[in-house]
Amino acid sequence: MYPHFRLVGHRLCPYVQRVSMVMAARSIPHERVDILLDQKPDWLFELSPTGKVPVLVVDHERVLFEAAAICEYLDDLSGKNLFPSDPYARGVHRSLIAIGEEILALTARLIYQDMTEEQVDLTMHQMTGKLELIARQHEAGAAPSDRPLMLLDFVFATIFRPFALFAIALNRDLFTGMEDLRGWSVRLSKHEVVQNAVPRSYQAEMQKFISQKDGYLAGRLAMLPTVHLAHAQGTGQRP
Repeated sequence: MYPHFRLVGHRLCPYVQRVSMVMAARSIPHERVDILLDQKPDWLFELSPTGKVPVLVVDHERVLFEAAAICEYLDDLSGKNLFPSDPYARGVHRSLIAIGEEILALTARLIYQDMTEEQVDLTMHQMTGKLELIARQHEAGAAPSDRPLMLLDFVFATIFRPFALFAIALNRDLFTGMEDLRGWSVRLSKHEVVQNAVPRSYQAEMQKFISQKDGYLAGRLAMLPTVHLAHAQGTGQRP
């Protein structure tokens, strides 16, 4: 019997998606509460010292924050493992996830900070470099396609999800020359757990969310009609 869980998040946040996918994959029942990031309620700061999501409230009183810590706790509680049992393979997965965290940070910079085309080009170039590292190392961390999803998959499902939107807005396909990663993205997008981690209107909501920011990407997306791509992270195909 699990404790009562309340997951506080945001509909589009990749870190909340990660926790949501772990809970779904482990069949962990929970209550979900979503907030608006630009109108954070006061009670969020009472729960989380960082004022960020995700936050997991355990039995109405204990609180965990930070996605990695929450996922590890849930994994321990379920008695299963989000990492391979082999120590070397587990190390490879952790290394790839560390690079994935850097890609997510670059994605945030692209959305919130890059004001000019030159800044966007630099960020996209850095993202491509990180993805090329992943493409070279992914086979070492790969496993048969019928294996259960692991934390590595959950992390990169959230990384890949907005790429189709970026490609439409910036005419830049981040999977160019990395067909193994494109295939991984497509395989992930077909999993129910991955699909259900975001609303079916994810791409349109993400477009609107970014368009309301001040950066170069926001301006590009604001000029486009509402984007309706395949459910979840798109098909992984070139637009």
